[in-house]
Amino acid sequence: MVDKILSTSNFKSSLQESRPFERSGRILLILSGFLLFLNTNCAPKIDWIRSLPSDFPRDQKITLGFYLRPTEKKSAYGSKDYHLYWKEVIHLQPNSKFTKTWSEWKVYEDHSEFQWKEGKGSFEKSTDWVLFKTDSITEFNCQSKGKANIDPTINKDWKKAFPCSNTPSPKDRLANHRLLYFYDGKSLFPLQYESGYKESDFGIAWESDLPYTKSNLFEIAKLKYGKKEFQPHVYNHVKLD
Repeated sequence: MVDKILSTSNFKSSLQESRPFERSGRILLILSGFLLFLNTNCAPKIDWIRSLPSDFPRDQKITLGFYLRPTEKKSAYGSKDYHLYWKEVIHLQPNSKFTKTWSEWKVYEDHSEFQWKEGKGSFEKSTDWVLFKTDSITEFNCQSKGKANIDPTINKDWKKAFPCSNTPSPKDRLANHRLLYFYDGKSLFPLQYESGYKESDFGIAWESDLPYTKSNLFEIAKLKYGKKEFQPHVYNHVKLD
């Protein structure tokens, strides 16, 4: 009889000890479900930045020529051992063709490195929205053995100016990159951050509420990213000699 009482007592004790763990498990399960709900329902829906709606009327009202991205040196202020220069330009051409060129020039204490990338494709426009469709990308990179005594800021064609120790052939590859831009009559604003065809998950579309709509949230985000001092999300129309 005593054994039965002890057995029953031990069972009740172990049951009581397991209940807090069961409660914790249920709470964690509920929290996980809630977070999944938030991620599913509150994450920005930005698939629309890869296309234009089929029912949007197309037009050709856009200024052709060069659109240059404002850029700054990325190296630390006052650094003597490392400097990084970069630039990006979109060239709108007749027949809805374009090229987008990205260049990066790194200067170290004992050598320099250069990367160049150019995408080619076509664009579609509808009112304030421009869809850039890149079909091919050409890449080129090389190094100099010594420190290049050339100032990139006073050389326009970096690809020709950089003193490559050996000159490898450019590499061509097919691409299927699509990205929507907003056009305000003088500048182009990418709706998601992208540089040299490398994207990051933030930008104007991530803080907007309605696709293809100049809502208040859209205007606030456009002003925020277009006026950034470091890597602004905008390409301004310029005249290049």
